Amino acid sequence: METNAPMTTDADLVDVRDMLVVHTALLREFRLAPAAVRRVAHDDRRQAFAVERHLDLVCGLMHHHHVGEDELLWPVLSPRLDARATPLLDVAEAQHAGIEAALDRVSGARLSWLGGADDASREELADALSRLHALLAEHLEHEERHLLPLAAAHLSEAEWHAIGDAGARSVPKRDLMLVFGMFAYEGDPEVLRLMLASAPPPVRFLVPRIAPRVYARRARRVHGTPTP
Repeated sequence: METNAPMTTDADLVDVRDMLVVHTALLREFRLAPAAVRRVAHDDRRQAFAVERHLDLVCGLMHHHHVGEDELLWPVLSPRLDARATPLLDVAEAQHAGIEAALDRVSGARLSWLGGADDASREELADALSRLHALLAEHLEHEERHLLPLAAAHLSEAEWHAIGDAGARSVPKRDLMLVFGMFAYEGDPEVLRLMLASAPPPVRFLVPRIAPRVYARRARRVHGTPTP
């Protein structure tokens, strides 16, 4: 896809690999979510609330991730692209709308499930999560193939980091260690180090050591194994 901007070299590109780390974690958690719901026995309220707590976290992460893109990525990127790239953004924005609608359906199904946790409501929620995962997988493939390379070429480092900073601010403080552990589970170690580069030295030392254990405990509780 050509643009009106000058040709760039690899040295000019902004490092957008942190977005891949986030995508990998979100895609994994939504892929695993239907099975986590289906494993809950209809009379196991404690496990139902544990799974619901996790769903609340990952659904919130997804929502705020897309809000950050809608507010800080697309409006900055769009005017810098050749008109022939506009359809790529249009597709992504339509996919965002579809994912938000799917998140709304999941939210309604979560409420029904918690209200009764019977077989029918459990299956309704699992199906809604499966549909959400399918939409998410399609969207992330499009974004990583077409839009992240454009962002790398046309955004400044400050503009790119503003997106990540907004995402970090949206995470409740109590969940920061857990979320980084989610990222670290399959994330590129080099990218994870870069994500912590601006943090104080104690944070850079402690988080990589503690966060994976925090996620392992959550995964064991929700997914039945510390290594899902």
